[in-house]
Amino acid sequence: MENKKLIKTASIIVGVILSILVVIVGFNLIQNVFTSASDVEPRDVLVTEKTENSAKITWTTGQETEGVVQYGLSPTSLNSVGQPETQKSSTHSVTLTLLSPATTYYFQILAGGKTFDNGGVPWTFSTLEKKDSVAGQGPVLLSPTVVPTSVLQATPAPSVAPQVCAEASGTNCEAIKSKLGKGCDTQDYFKCVRKLTATPTP
Repeated sequence: MENKKLIKTASIIVGVILSILVVIVGFNLIQNVFTSASDVEPRDVLVTEKTENSAKITWTTGQETEGVVQYGLSPTSLNSVGQPETQKSSTHSVTLTLLSPATTYYFQILAGGKTFDNGGVPWTFSTLEKKDSVAGQGPVLLSPTVVPTSVLQATPAPSVAPQVCAEASGTNCEAIKSKLGKGCDTQDYFKCVRKLTATPTP
């Protein structure tokens, strides 16, 4: 009779101990799962060093892990993948290249086998606008030089036959003046005026 009581008591004690162990082990497992998930969750996500065609994405995690950035032109189509990290770290940096100028991109981060999309709203950034071409960076289109009309009028057309003009008109300066640009030039006119105003030598 006493043996039966001892066996029953021992069974109860063993059952209680096993139950306590199961509860402790289960609690630790659950705690580890939640802890590891929060340890690889990206924090302090920043987009820096933006250019026309690239952008640098940095973040930190509670434990060392490798990260990958998925990105795209729409929050629902993140089809491109940046260069994956090759070493585990708690400080992360991924540079996205071959981007288009003045374009908005959306991205999410993969770390520790989990996808982090900023609570369902992917992070976003925009690349810089394309710079104008300058010397040393590409061809420069120069606008044609515009010559003022006054300059064009002040510059006489070259005389086709100045000698013929002078001989034909003689000392008739008004006739030369009327033929300026039509066989006579300003030199012919001034020569004519000088002839008329020349002081005779005594």
